[in-house]
Formats: sequence, structure tokens, C-alpha cells
Amino acid sequence: MTFFNRLGLALFAALLLAVSAGATPARADWLKAETPNFIIYSDGGERPLREYAMKLEVFDRFLRMRFGVPLDRPVARKLPIYLVRRQGDLAKVAPAIGGSVAGFYHTGEEDIFAVATRGDGEVTLLHEYAHHFFYQHFSTFYPGWLVEGLAEYVMTARIWPDRIQMGAHSEARASWLTNMQWLPLEVLLTNRYAQVERDIHRATYYPVAWLLTHWFMSSPERVVKLEAYLGLIRQGVDPSTAMQQATGLTLDQLRNTLRDHLYGRIELNTYNIDMPDLEIEITRLPPSANDLLLLGQRLKLPMSEEDREVALAEARRLAGRYPDDPLALLVLGHAELHIGDRAAGEAAFTRLLEMDPDNVEALQFMAMARFADADDNPENRPELMNRARGYLATAFGADPGNYLTLLLIGRSRSGAPGYPNANDLAIWERAYIAAPQLSDIRLGAGHAFLAAGDRATALALLEPLANAPHGGGAAEEAQKLIDRANGVVREDGGEDEAEAGAATD
Repeated sequence: MTFFNRLGLALFAALLLAVSAGATPARADWLKAETPNFIIYSDGGERPLREYAMKLEVFDRFLRMRFGVPLDRPVARKLPIYLVRRQGDLAKVAPAIGGSVAGFYHTGEEDIFAVATRGDGEVTLLHEYAHHFFYQHFSTFYPGWLVEGLAEYVMTARIWPDRIQMGAHSEARASWLTNMQWLPLEVLLTNRYAQVERDIHRATYYPVAWLLTHWFMSSPERVVKLEAYLGLIRQGVDPSTAMQQATGLTLDQLRNTLRDHLYGRIELNTYNIDMPDLEIEITRLPPSANDLLLLGQRLKLPMSEEDREVALAEARRLAGRYPDDPLALLVLGHAELHIGDRAAGEAAFTRLLEMDPDNVEALQFMAMARFADADDNPENRPELMNRARGYLATAFGADPGNYLTLLLIGRSRSGAPGYPNANDLAIWERAYIAAPQLSDIRLGAGHAFLAAGDRATALALLEPLANAPHGGGAAEEAQKLIDRANGVVREDGGEDEAEAGAATD
């Protein structure tokens, strides 16, 4: 081989090395912004992340001003939000997500978070944050149409650093209303979205809910009527009757009024927002975030068996690139514990706790492992629950307001002698304050307060869940507990599952 051939090979090898190094950045693309109400992760630049963080804080401040929440009230838990470049990145978190979806909000035991694409996903994110906001700050329940209608109303906000404009119509919702047959108002007022039959009517549930909410919110006089309507239904008045009494209109007259409102000139309301100096702390995540951050969130969602196996394989492969990296150990441990080899999962968490004894997530997962052991060995349950509470006590010391720690402590005590005692009720109350969005917390707390004889507190916790538009099985379970508390019995000897929920929705 000549000198020049050897030189050419050396240059070629150097070029390959440079390309390879460029394919795996030395630092992560992911940034984390922390504000008073949000923790925002983004794989974009720092400037747009700061601008978006400010925009969300302006939106939160407007909601506080508009709905009477103290401006200085701190949140029990900041909402994590993951901003991604494109719709395909959403599938890294939710593999089965539809191609037209620009974002989503997830409430689950292991996390409560939102994911959205930058740009297209902003409207979706504002809609979902409205749900999060109302659940976080209001303990009373709203009828299903208003829950969705308010979220639809505020999601079209136009936001600047010092002002916000409300009342813009939704092009998509208006199109449905002008081209489709409307859902009858009596159906809207007495049913949650999931209770409406899957026909043409369900397609206009959101549009009609938006229009009715928009009409109410468009003048101070009608806001007073809306408050009167809510007062009537909370007294048990039939929703259709309550609407007619509060507005002075029959449902047919109200329908015609709404049509006039839709085709009339919609006034926009601009609100000045006096924002205080806002501290936005930006940090760069470790290189492992490029491979593992979104995968870690995927593991917190329900998945098909096939997707679970894919996630496990990815966790094993990608975590192997980052030995002793905390995020890699956390994601690998999670995947192994819940999908693969439980012992391997515990080994990953044990190593992580050696490096960081107060790692709250690792401690929670170790407690969950003892829960799983107790399910497999019920005869050893008391001892295993004591071991679980040992991990949870350390996690509580590191982060006393973490809702999952509180939920697991409450769950570990269920069925124990003397349960529920005053401390058990205090734990459930703290869990609810931290995450009122989570149905498992409302159900667990509802069971505990009913067992303690505190019917009023139990009903206050359960009624919003029973009337949640997308409550599903949890809403049904909440209604059963409400029926039990009210002594409602069906003809077959069980609780009446239908009427109470429908009457207040």
C-alpha cells in the first residue's frame, strides 16, 4: 500500500469518526424551563421556550383573574409539559395516537402531564390546561357540557406578554354547527359526552357546548344567569328546567338565540394582564434525554401487549448506551419492573438509590415492587406493606407533597387494623390537594371518608368525578359510592347507577 493510499484511508477514517460523532451529540437537545406553575421540556431553542413559558403563565394568570382564583395561590404541583417538533414525536410517547392529534393530556398514577407539538398543538394544550386548572382550583362539580364548553371557550385565546384576547370562535366548531344537525339541547344538558349515542349528535356535542358557553360568557348579564343555572342544578333541579328558569327562555327559544349568536357579530374581549417579573429557570438535560426522555413518559401510559414488548426492548437497548446515568437507570428499572424482569428492575433502582438515596421515583417504584410481592404472597402482606412504607417514608421526607407517594401510603394502609384513622384521612386529604385530577385519589379518599362516617366530605370528593365528561369506569364507580352514601337501591338490590349522574350532568 502506498503512502498516498494509507493517507487516503486515514482521512476516510477520520471523516467517518467526525460523522459518527456528529450523529450522537455530546449534549442533549432537550431543555427544561421551570416557572411558578409549569415545568416545560422542549427540544427546541432557549428563546422560543422562554416565550412559550411566558405565554402559559399569562394564560394561567388570566384564568385566575377571570374565575376568582387568588393570584398568589401556589400550585401543589407544577404541570409537566413536553413540547415536541412534529406529530410523529407524539407517537414516541403514545404509539397508538391518531395522525391528526396535535397533543394530549394524561392523568395517571405515575404522572400527570401534557404533550403537544409546537405550533399546531398550542390550541389543544390550552384546552387541556383549562381542564387541569379547573380541577386543580375548584372542588365543586360542573355539568359535563360546561366542563367542555369552558375549555373550548378559552382555548382560542390570543396571548401577548401584557394582554390576552378572548372570545374568538373556533373555525372547526363553527363549521360543524353550520353544516351538521345539532345535538338537541335537552341531550346536551342531561348527558356527559360518553353517554351520547355514537351518531351524528355526538359529533356536535363539543360545538354546541362551546356555543352555549360562548353565549353565556359574552356579557356580564348572561354570566349572572349561568351562575343562577349552576345554583339550581346543585339544588337538584332538572337541568333542562334549570336552564329555562335561569335564562327565561324555552329550549326552542334558546336554540334560536344561539343560532342568532353564531351568525351574528362576535365581540372579542381584551384583558390587560399585569404580569410580575417572572423567573424562568432554564437548564439543559443530560445527553441521555435524547434517547430516553419520551420513552420514560411512554412507560407511564397504558399500552397494548405488543407495544409493551417494544418499549421494553427499546429501554434495554437505549439505556445500555448510558451506564450509571440516572435517567437511564430510572427508565430501565421502570420497564423491567412493569414489563420485563422484576429483579432486574429492582437492581436498576437499587443502583440509582446508591447514587441518589432520595430519588423519589426510584423509592416509589421500590414500594410498588413490594405491593406486587404482596399480591403474589398475600400471607406476607403486613410485612411487605411495612417494607413498602419504609421506602415511602423516605420519599415523603424528600418531597412531602408528591401525590403518588401520598396515594401509595394511603393504599398501603387500606384494610389494616384501625383503618382509616385520623392520620389516614389526613394523607388522603393531602393527596387530593396535590392531584384532584386523579380519579384513583378521589375514589380512595371517598372510600376512606365514607368508612370514617364523613359522608359530606366523601360526596364533595366523588361528585365531580361522577360527572366528569370522560370519567369512564371511574365515574361509574364514583356514582356507585354516591348511591351507597345516599342509600339509593335499585330494584335488583344494587345501587342505582343511572339517574343521579345524569340528573346533574
